[in-house]
Amino acid sequence: MKLKWIVMPALLLLAGCATLDQGNIDWIAIGPEFPPTKAKDIQLISGREDVTRPYGNLGLLRIKNLRPQRDSLLMGVEKGKKFAASKGADAIQIGQYNSAEDGDTDPRVTLIIYAIKYVDHLTEQDEKAIENFKAIGILNERLGS
Repeated sequence: MKLKWIVMPALLLLAGCATLDQGNIDWIAIGPEFPPTKAKDIQLISGREDVTRPYGNLGLLRIKNLRPQRDSLLMGVEKGKKFAASKGADAIQIGQYNSAEDGDTDPRVTLIIYAIKYVDHLTEQDEKAIENFKAIGILNERLGS
């Protein structure tokens, strides 16, 4: 019985931390979701000029309220890679907004990450994801009219 009083608060605390951890993420889907890729294989891109293969945007990820310190920003990039990989991305294009630019005395950084899918070597599953995305788009257009 005593163990219950120790374990339950600990579980609630962990659940609260997990919820808070996701509170600084915004995802705006632009394209279909593909089967997951591996975060370690995600290519980092600084600008569109670095992309040398045909691609499509899967979505825009914002990771907000990071301290403008090296370790915090690198953790944010890793979080972005994991999230983008869960959507099937092959690469991410990263940028940032620093609130210090607007004179904030306690500045925070927002990472702005585009999740990219290369489309020159699609698998059968990838092509099915694209087809399903098109079908949903057509159905949504018809529902809206």
